[in-house]
Amino acid sequence: MNKTTRTVPRYDMMFSDGKFNATLLIGPDPFGAFYDYSVFQGARLKLKKNGLELTGHKVGMDTFETVFNYNGNSIRARIRLVHGRSYSGDLHELWRESLAYEDMVYLKSHAGYGKHLSLSDDVSCFTDAMKEGFSHPDRKPYQLYYLDCCKSEMYYRDLFREYVGYEGVDLILHQWFCNYIIIGPVVVLLRELMAGSDFETIVAEMNDEYGVPHVDVEDDPEDLKQDRKMVTYCVG
Repeated sequence: MNKTTRTVPRYDMMFSDGKFNATLLIGPDPFGAFYDYSVFQGARLKLKKNGLELTGHKVGMDTFETVFNYNGNSIRARIRLVHGRSYSGDLHELWRESLAYEDMVYLKSHAGYGKHLSLSDDVSCFTDAMKEGFSHPDRKPYQLYYLDCCKSEMYYRDLFREYVGYEGVDLILHQWFCNYIIIGPVVVLLRELMAGSDFETIVAEMNDEYGVPHVDVEDDPEDLKQDRKMVTYCVG
């Protein structure tokens, strides 16, 4: 697969039809439904505090909407916040549909620790959908993915590209072991996208929101730098 020479995101493509649709999937998490649900509730509160209006609800999914301006054009945003363990619909179908039609896809789960692109055993179905779904004829020409799991840059940056390709996809990844309950960076990402920020600003704001990554018992000594940042942005 040939790697593109693109060096900047294509937000103009993402907002070109006057709409911005994103799905934020929380879990399923092997630590239990309550653990997942507290993170879901935290995201729900932060979205409201950032001015998004709750316009729809079903078991396991809230829909938020807002309108923002991008380069002089009015863009209507629809954000779906999904609690994977309690979602009342077909979660696998929702994920497959998101891979094809959403402008931004966010997944908060646990890494497979580099063995394969499975994340955790509980969500391997999502990987299977990735393998099958990226030749969809109606797939969006540009998408943004945020894999919020431990060391997703190390484990999945190159391997994920085998599924999604280089052209038309940007990845936001984590460099270190992360704290599962921290949900703020994805809301900051949405806020900065709607504000028209460049991706350097987006990364800086997301890292400020995350704070200093904790020291994990599995960290290598050479990794223990005082200036460590969690979030990295992989263009093309």
